[in-house]
Amino acid sequence: MPREATDDDTQVLADMRARVEAAAAEIDRLASELTAREELADELETVIEIVLGMVDAQVVVVGDDGRIRALSRGAGEHLPGDAVVGKVLSSVLPDDVFSAMEARLARAEGGSDGRAVDDAEPESVPMDVQPLPGGGAVVVFGAG
Repeated sequence: MPREATDDDTQVLADMRARVEAAAAEIDRLASELTAREELADELETVIEIVLGMVDAQVVVVGDDGRIRALSRGAGEHLPGDAVVGKVLSSVLPDDVFSAMEARLARAEGGSDGRAVDDAEPESVPMDVQPLPGGGAVVVFGAG
C-alpha cells in the first residue's frame, strides 16, 4: 500500500521543481549568451579577413603553434617563400628574419614594445611584433 504524501513531501517536491526550473532558465540564458558571442566572433573574423584582404602592409597573424593564421594581401604578395595560412612561419621566412621576429616577440611578451633592436638582431629587418593574449602574435613587416 503506497504511503500518502505529506505536506513536507509536497514542499520538497515543489522546491526541487523550482530549482530545476531555475537551472533550466539559467541554461537557456547561458546558451543565448554563447550564441551571441559566437555571432560576434564570426563577425569580427569576417571584418579581419576583409581588412587584411585590402591592406598592402605585410601583416601576418601567427598562432601559438608558430603557424600562419591569417595574412594580409601585402604579406602574400611580398613575403619570401610560400606564405599561406596553415604553414609554419619559420619555413617561410629567412632564418635571420625569423630569429629577429622571435627576439622581438620575446621582448614584447616581457613588457617592452617589441620594436627595440639589439646588437644580436639585424637592423635591416624592420618589423613590429605584438603578442596576442592567447598566444601567438601579429607581425607587421616593414614597420619599425
